[in-house]
Amino acid sequence: MNIRDLEYLIAVAKHNSFIKASEECHVSQPTLSGQIKKLEDNLGAQIFERTTKRVSVTNFGKEIIKKAKTIIDKTDEIKNLSSDYKNPWHQPIKIGVIPSLGPYLIPNFLVNLRKNNKNSKIYIDEDITENITEKLDSRELDAILLATDIDKEKFEQIELFEEPFWVAYTKNNKLDELDEIKTGDLDLNHLLLLSDGHCLRDQIMEIWEAYDKNNNILSEYDTKASSLETLINLVAVGEGFTFVPALALQSAWTTDKGIQVRKLKHKKAYRKIRLVFRKNYYKKNLLIELSRTIIDFLPNTVAKL
Repeated sequence: MNIRDLEYLIAVAKHNSFIKASEECHVSQPTLSGQIKKLEDNLGAQIFERTTKRVSVTNFGKEIIKKAKTIIDKTDEIKNLSSDYKNPWHQPIKIGVIPSLGPYLIPNFLVNLRKNNKNSKIYIDEDITENITEKLDSRELDAILLATDIDKEKFEQIELFEEPFWVAYTKNNKLDELDEIKTGDLDLNHLLLLSDGHCLRDQIMEIWEAYDKNNNILSEYDTKASSLETLINLVAVGEGFTFVPALALQSAWTTDKGIQVRKLKHKKAYRKIRLVFRKNYYKKNLLIELSRTIIDFLPNTVAKL
């Protein structure tokens, strides 16, 4: 068994395909398959179940791959130890971020990071929660910014802040007459949501769960969008109302588009933002530094943790 064999295992588990794994590892498919078969024979158990249609990981294989990832992480740490000691930023940090957070957090964060550390190098990958979590697990990303709970067996987290949800609606609405807005004051028929796959959509649906459990309007409502910007533009032309996270209130639309925003009074009307990374990640101290930079420059519309 050697490091290269472990990289083969991780690649096959990632793609559920020997062909795609061989392409990623820049080796022929027969060579990769042969090495994995030899490893299975030495261990006396199957790591992968193979059929003509698919490849899947056995329960034994899952344990092996989990340990393989840890070994690869430690190997990378050893390889980079000298360079990291001289300059922790000699390689860029790759961070994934969800679309409902990225445009409102990342620009300010990067500006302040570079003011404090001119050597810093950050690559940003904006995508939905499921995709960036998979990329983190497969080591394509170093850390991700999420608003949902994590798999604590695989990942660690640094909690950053709690971000309230605000109701966004057109001005001159009857909601202006209320001292505070509750879920019962809002007509679900006019609620605008992000598309399936966005965690913000799921969190908003959770707010409405008790209110909507009998009529199921949320699951039937078909006006959905792939970005907050689209939802905001729909609100601006009178198509309904939506919820926006507090950091989004810094954008010009709050004054330019004739939209009113007010906090929703509900115990679940907020999300918790956290920086998530793999267990045993060798640049944890650098991520702690990044998290402090994020927290230091947050506006007072969110609650720092």
